[in-house]
Amino acid sequence: MLSYRLSYYLRVAAIAFVFLVLFRKILKGHDDAPVRNETIGEYDFLQVFEDDDELLKYSNVYFIESSGPFRPVVTIEPRYACAIEAAARANPRKNIIVLLATWMDFTEADHLQIPDLRTLLSFRNVHFRWLDLERFALGTQVDAVIKSKLLYDRPDGVAFLSEILRMVLLFKFGGIYLDLDVVTLKPLEFYHPNFFGARTQDSADTSVMGLQRGDIGRSFAYDYLTFTKDLLEINPNCTGTTLLTNKLLAFCEKVTVQEIVDRGCFGQLEVFSPNLFHPFDETNVSEMFDASKLHLVKDKIADSMAVHMHHHHSRGLKIDPNGETGYEMIAKTYCPSVYQDHGGDL
Repeated sequence: MLSYRLSYYLRVAAIAFVFLVLFRKILKGHDDAPVRNETIGEYDFLQVFEDDDELLKYSNVYFIESSGPFRPVVTIEPRYACAIEAAARANPRKNIIVLLATWMDFTEADHLQIPDLRTLLSFRNVHFRWLDLERFALGTQVDAVIKSKLLYDRPDGVAFLSEILRMVLLFKFGGIYLDLDVVTLKPLEFYHPNFFGARTQDSADTSVMGLQRGDIGRSFAYDYLTFTKDLLEINPNCTGTTLLTNKLLAFCEKVTVQEIVDRGCFGQLEVFSPNLFHPFDETNVSEMFDASKLHLVKDKIADSMAVHMHHHHSRGLKIDPNGETGYEMIAKTYCPSVYQDHGGDL
């Protein structure tokens, strides 16, 4: 009798193990981020981002750091690290890929400063890659623009280079792009894979956007890059906001961005109202650092999926010593590891 029971229990255990393995494979799915193999020592975690990168088999969220051609040292500041951590936490089944754009590889550690590197690499879905400017846009309409002296003479060259690279990125690979000053509050899951966010009733922004790899997404990106090249020949000082707004209005055959928000774009793409990604603008982002405005901030971000921090305007703003601020509340909740690493001083 004992032998029979032992045999029975062993068979049950074996069946349970098989079901567990099958269940984990089903749960894993195509969109799961792969197990990482990067190491921190001597920055050997930073491999070149190639067209056949293993990560491209999965669902990806991208950040681009584009200051390399303009500055001797590339730095991922703590508030940028907060944005990366927040994206990783909100989207555990997506890769969070941080692309460092330069002409030459980072051969010396002194050229790259990421104080929160160890913390960020503790997330299995965070990956850093070197984006080689010499090769990345080859074959596209804007390769010559990226390599032109005119771009690097612009006072906003860092930002405008990023504007071009992000659309080349989505044209080639699809996915979701975030600016490094966008803090993710909720999972980036959308019914429509082609989307943008309105900044105002009259303008759209590229700080948060997604395009499908192929079909309408690829077609839109291709037309956008052509439009960028052509418009730059007429107006070398145009901005990414101008480019996207004009392209969306022409593509959707509307007069204002608000019309696209309200009435759609023939089912081909979606433009979300400002509160989803841009609850603040350059004129009121300071409210995020004012303790007396905490309840106002909570109300403004209640329905937001992400918060664009307008780093160019908020970089010098510090957390209010008189009480908890909106940004402090967000950092403690959505990037707690980076927040704690810096003793709450972000």
